[in-house]
Amino acid sequence: MSVVPSPSILRPRDLALLLLASGDLRPRKRARDQQADRAGLEIKRRILEQVAALDPEPEALEAALLKMIDEMGPPSGPIRSVAAVVRDEWQVACSAPEWVSQLLSEAVNNSFDQKTPTGGNRENRD
Repeated sequence: MSVVPSPSILRPRDLALLLLASGDLRPRKRARDQQADRAGLEIKRRILEQVAALDPEPEALEAALLKMIDEMGPPSGPIRSVAAVVRDEWQVACSAPEWVSQLLSEAVNNSFDQKTPTGGNRENRD
């Protein structure tokens, strides 16, 4: 049984840390150049790290994201787009605790996989 914070307890910082730990920021395996994907994921990582560091109040998240867009500078289009995704993920997290539970599970699995010497083969660990 997993324990998921209720939306009233969940803070933007909590979601940012879950997204950072969940493995959501790894590029998917695709048979094409992933340079743009990696650039977008790097922007998202930077935004999530700033959200975690700032720990804004839930009602101040959008204002904090707008400030980040200004501070990160040009080109603002990709940054604005990724910030909108983070805002949307916050809204989903507040209304769908099952998604937060899934992120928590992914974060735990990702952490466990990184600690196993075989790169995730849990059967061979000591």
